[in-house]
Amino acid sequence: MSSTLTLYDFEHGLPGRTMSPWVAKVRIALNYKGLKHRTHFFRFLGIEKGSIELGIPANEFERKADGSPKWTIPSLQDPTTKASLSDSLRIIDYLDRTYPETPQMLTPETVAAALAFEAAIREHITKHASKAVGVKAAEAALGDGAKNAFRKFIEGFLGMTLEEWKSDPKNGEEAMKALKEGFDTFEGLIFKKADLVAEARGLKQQGPFIGGEKLTYVDAALGAVFHWMENLFGEDSAEWKQVTEWNNGRWGRLYKNIKPYTVVHE
Repeated sequence: MSSTLTLYDFEHGLPGRTMSPWVAKVRIALNYKGLKHRTHFFRFLGIEKGSIELGIPANEFERKADGSPKWTIPSLQDPTTKASLSDSLRIIDYLDRTYPETPQMLTPETVAAALAFEAAIREHITKHASKAVGVKAAEAALGDGAKNAFRKFIEGFLGMTLEEWKSDPKNGEEAMKALKEGFDTFEGLIFKKADLVAEARGLKQQGPFIGGEKLTYVDAALGAVFHWMENLFGEDSAEWKQVTEWNNGRWGRLYKNIKPYTVVHE
């Protein structure tokens, strides 16, 4: 078994100090695999500086607007192998290959399908949820610099200032309506068809996880987005309650099984 791995995140003003769904995806994988790890928090504007100081490489899949290297979270360091790497897919693949005795999240045969599933999450869920939770994400950022950076990004996404968005309740209502429609489309594209296949094979329509009894990459990807929404809406909020009840409670049942693996270890 490994020594203590270090997962790098950025600190946010939400409960649990974490917001990023990309980090949550890796954290779910680490917890499900039972790999001992701790979380080190950078400040949002200190991700690049802190990563360089620790010898963590830039994300090979992302570049800044000017084409220069970009340092992102999540990143991971493994004292057993001396590996340092970033990008959630690369990290989870590394964990599968390096610790084959743990539950496997991906196989060469499932990578393309998993990435297509994740693209569907971004298209039908994340882009709508970002409007519904964007104001809180900006307002809860830690430090003036981070608040300004989040504000600039969110206002660009919303097409108006945070104050303008909050001044009209219809904006939030329309964002929730679009999110509901996105979930309906997502369910129709994937889950209803998967249910039919499972039924034809005499299997339960839905096990504790998407594919049945075992948590895999697709569970971590969708569960991480649920965790992000729960944190930003608020666990006891009316909006989060709506999400868990949509589509005959499918999302609430699924997240209930994934949530125990979202625990932050510091």
